Amino acid sequence: MKEWSKIVIFIESNCKDAAYHFSVEELFTRIIKPSEPVLMIWQTDKTVMLGNNQIVNAEVNLDFASNENIKIVRRSSGGGAIYTDSGTVLYTTIQPLNKDAKYYREETAANIIGVLETMGAPAYREGRNDILLDGKKISGFAQYISGSHICTHGSLLYDTDIEALTRVLIPSIEKLQPKGIASIRSRVTNIRPYIDNDYSIEEFIVALKNNLLIDNQYREYKFSDEEMAKAENIRGTKYSNPEWNMSY
Repeated sequence: MKEWSKIVIFIESNCKDAAYHFSVEELFTRIIKPSEPVLMIWQTDKTVMLGNNQIVNAEVNLDFASNENIKIVRRSSGGGAIYTDSGTVLYTTIQPLNKDAKYYREETAANIIGVLETMGAPAYREGRNDILLDGKKISGFAQYISGSHICTHGSLLYDTDIEALTRVLIPSIEKLQPKGIASIRSRVTNIRPYIDNDYSIEEFIVALKNNLLIDNQYREYKFSDEEMAKAENIRGTKYSNPEWNMSY
């Protein structure tokens, strides 16, 4: 993996709760603060993830979300609202803040693009935070800094329900109009049709992990009971708390 140290902490979880994973991110950036880089690959149930300053009513079709049992979780990073489900893969890197945020953003984008290229998908970066295929967005990422560490996280639309995505997210006219794009649907696509092998979502996750860690030794992190209790406290008081998720 580009510029990473040779030993990486890897976190893999079967939990599909976005609030849990955001709590783990905060646990590492604010409390554990490891000297090695951390990589976490994860998934969620049907979820809208809001940027930390976004207004819920302006970003989410709340009636559709309620009818379809789509969770709404606010993250600590900025950026726009995204929809994720069992066809989406999410990635998180946490590193000591030894350089500026732009460096880690570019590093992460380069690594994700490199992996997709090895799979036959000619991905490329556009703007500050987006990765595209054939002119359509397949990944977006965001960052936040907590003390001595930086968290960079993003999503990969592998086999996501695009219909649900387009119905639950309220489009930003400011983003669509300057590019002459009529709808969210025409702006996004899935990765699956573009890769050489028709991987299942599980196979894609294995390939993603193996390619990201190909040049590195890694150790899978085992949480202590005390660490899990701290993560649960963060989840309960913040990321699963309606006051955090829905207050504005």
